[in-house]
Amino acid sequence: MPDSFCHLAAHIVFSTRNRKTWLKPPHQEDMYAYIAGIINQTGGRPIKINGIDDHVHILCLLPKDLSPTQFMAKIKANSSKWFREKHNPEFHWQDGYAMFSVSKSQIPEVEKYIADQKEHHFNVSAWAEFDALLKKHVDGAID
Repeated sequence: MPDSFCHLAAHIVFSTRNRKTWLKPPHQEDMYAYIAGIINQTGGRPIKINGIDDHVHILCLLPKDLSPTQFMAKIKANSSKWFREKHNPEFHWQDGYAMFSVSKSQIPEVEKYIADQKEHHFNVSAWAEFDALLKKHVDGAID
């Protein structure tokens, strides 16, 4: 086979440092578009990006030439530098992130879940949401 093929879909979640609400409209859409551009530049494919004022959800196909750690470092470093220069010099992402694999058959369901973030968070806190994601993917929640 002369070329490599990679189809690794991931649901990624990370927040602003100290959960500060820096991602308010209209800056949210700017940030999502910028992150989509980074994903495209790395060879990945953004499917859906959304969130609320203090965290972001990304559904994407990962690039074949970068490890997940390298991919996330590019997204977070480049987007935070851009946001600091354009909107707020105090902006930072949290140090970590969560990345969950998504089977091809579940992509539409995860895409809808990400699209509905604002409505979802009227009833569920960010911490409860993250705990539920962990319970879904790990044996029990992490304290």
